[in-house]
Amino acid sequence: MKDIKVVSINPQEREQEKTKADLLEVLNEMRDQIESGDIVEFVAVSICEDGEPQIHAKVVDLPTAVGLFEIGKHMIIQQEAF
Repeated sequence: MKDIKVVSINPQEREQEKTKADLLEVLNEMRDQIESGDIVEFVAVSICEDGEPQIHAKVVDLPTAVGLFEIGKHMIIQQEAF
């Protein structure tokens, strides 16, 4: 009798792993830029698994945080227009 190997492929799990790898790639790129001195302040927005939004910031003051957030928003809108 032959041994039968059953492999279960879950496309949703594969997609989750790819998304996780993509997120970590972005964070690693930011880490490299921070370590090299290219990034000195930042504002980032994320969404948790339960849908809760979060803002992550390392800035000197509130106006800088708001300004960086607005610049990022406009960059995304402009990028989507093309």
